[in-house]
Amino acid sequence: MQLGRRHRARTLGLAAVAAGIFVLFLTRVFVLGLPDQTQTCTSSPLFGNRSFAEVQQTYHWTMEQLVEERMRLYEGQTLLQCDAATMEGVIPIGMDAALLAVSLPEFQKRTSFTYADFEQLLTEFWRTYDCHLRTLKNTGGEQEQETTFSDMTTMNVDVIGMELARAREAYDRLLFAIHSSEQYLPLHASLRCLQRGAVDVRNAAALISDATQCLPLKLTEPSTTLLK
Repeated sequence: MQLGRRHRARTLGLAAVAAGIFVLFLTRVFVLGLPDQTQTCTSSPLFGNRSFAEVQQTYHWTMEQLVEERMRLYEGQTLLQCDAATMEGVIPIGMDAALLAVSLPEFQKRTSFTYADFEQLLTEFWRTYDCHLRTLKNTGGEQEQETTFSDMTTMNVDVIGMELARAREAYDRLLFAIHSSEQYLPLHASLRCLQRGAVDVRNAAALISDATQCLPLKLTEPSTTLLK
């Protein structure tokens, strides 16, 4: 009997480990984006012939603007088009996101770009940045950046390699943080539109109430009375 309990406990432990591995795999695929795909990295026209420092600044500034624009949508500061027929028309895509989408080759092939493509937009933008940095690294593009530091602190330091690792970690954390908000964004938008509709109904009811208060007085006047 004791051996049977140990066997069941061991079996349950192995099952728990397998379930944990499966959950991690799902988290990697559905939360942190698609698995890495083998692709040939080339310098991107999006960054042009800028130096490493300029490319780094452009990427982080653009990513910051995208996140802040999305946060305004989450917080309810962005105006929704509640009279649209579909949810793609109700939720705006954002000006910064639209400008970036037309600059990325992957999204230039698409016929439409909606709010639901925001996570894919972040993924493609990070991949473009990652490939551009790897191209700079292979062509010796980090030499200009290294000269701006003292020789004692930059000797044998892979500046671009460190930036690649930091950008990847920040990208993973960002997608993990906003995934739930993106998933329930249609529900959030529907509730906001319902709230706006309720406010319109309340205002209309208030106008009707004000009109009915004056109605009995008007009916007793000789010019409006029906008893003639």
